[in-house]
Amino acid sequence: METKPNRLLSLDAFRGLTIAGMILVNNPGSWSNIYPPLQHAKWNGWTATDLVFPFFLFIVGVALPFSMAKRREPDSWQWKALPHIIARTLTLFLLGMSMYGFPNFRLIGPYVLLIAGLQLAFANIPLKHSVTQAPRRWQPTVGGLLILAGGVYLVLDWSYFCDSGLRVPGVLQRIAVCYFAASVVFIAGGLRGAAVAAVVLLVGYAWIGANVTAPAGYTADVTGSEGLLHSWVDDQFLAGHLYRERPDPEGLLSTLGAIATTLLGVLTGGWLRGSSDGHVKAIGIFVVGNVCLLCGMSLDWIVPINKKIWTSSYVIITAGLALQVLGTCYALIDLRRWRKWCSPLLVFGSNAIVVFIASSLTAKMLHRWKIAEDGPSVGRWIYQNLFTSWAEPRLASLCYALAYVTFWLILMIPLYRKRIFIKV
Repeated sequence: METKPNRLLSLDAFRGLTIAGMILVNNPGSWSNIYPPLQHAKWNGWTATDLVFPFFLFIVGVALPFSMAKRREPDSWQWKALPHIIARTLTLFLLGMSMYGFPNFRLIGPYVLLIAGLQLAFANIPLKHSVTQAPRRWQPTVGGLLILAGGVYLVLDWSYFCDSGLRVPGVLQRIAVCYFAASVVFIAGGLRGAAVAAVVLLVGYAWIGANVTAPAGYTADVTGSEGLLHSWVDDQFLAGHLYRERPDPEGLLSTLGAIATTLLGVLTGGWLRGSSDGHVKAIGIFVVGNVCLLCGMSLDWIVPINKKIWTSSYVIITAGLALQVLGTCYALIDLRRWRKWCSPLLVFGSNAIVVFIASSLTAKMLHRWKIAEDGPSVGRWIYQNLFTSWAEPRLASLCYALAYVTFWLILMIPLYRKRIFIKV
């Protein structure tokens, strides 16, 4: 299999594994009968499911030094990529909002217009000075008009959005924020800046958790008392647009920890782009990964490992585990060149955001469409008739999820074989 120079197939495979994990844990046959390993920890502690999202953010960070290198020039590269970064950030955020609003087209109308406008308006921004392709003149103009139309639509229909209760924090929204923050830090300070920012965030966020509390008299039905401050912060800015479970697992304050996860990925990407021998790189990844695991487990006594509020110990231990998985993929795929086994992972990893969005929207419709007016939803019917008919409920729920992952793998194979990679 031929690859582009400096392209890490191991990173694509790791991304594919993570996306497959996302689809698996988000689509059980029944939310009342989730297979135990696919459940999130109720509060402190972690399960395999709690690794999926930090792994993806870590991967976003690892990819940054590679993507930036394509645009970098010796003298004047730093802020040339910023318009592209802003456009991608807004697109990811708006895609997340559209996913939550779908299929209410009145609600997602402005987001669709804004996404289309961004893609047209920023389509021809050169990523390098060597790019000589002349932009199509109509694209920026039409893109600007669509952005204006989307903005006006949103303002004029603002009361509908406020009354909708549409959740603002979310998976793609957090990816967008973390991508933007990590990109700006890397542009401004390089790998050294990323290291300093990661340490400041980890220490500062841990200090906030230990020393800052919600105002006296504030009450909320939170899972754990440590989440009261997080819930209060979210209520100040996003009241009425939060997840039903509090604190919101993608809330504002815990995003500090998520950004740190992404920055640790940036440092890993910088290490992999270095000039060291591949075997030295692999050993370094495993050594640092083990150090992170030891530190994360030790910090658990002081700052409990907690996914829902993304504590500093959670950042460190999940980074350690991500390094172990990435190191294993790197050693097997890029060094030993054992690649046939990872083909399904590359299929998912090459169109990660697309398959995540498509599978999520399809799952939503499967649970809305009815077999009959008074009958079960299509998804429920499939679960009951194809899986619970021969397996106990939790096993049936797992098999439904595995079948759903396989279904999307089959759908994505033609895109991969035709080298159609849809980038956001």
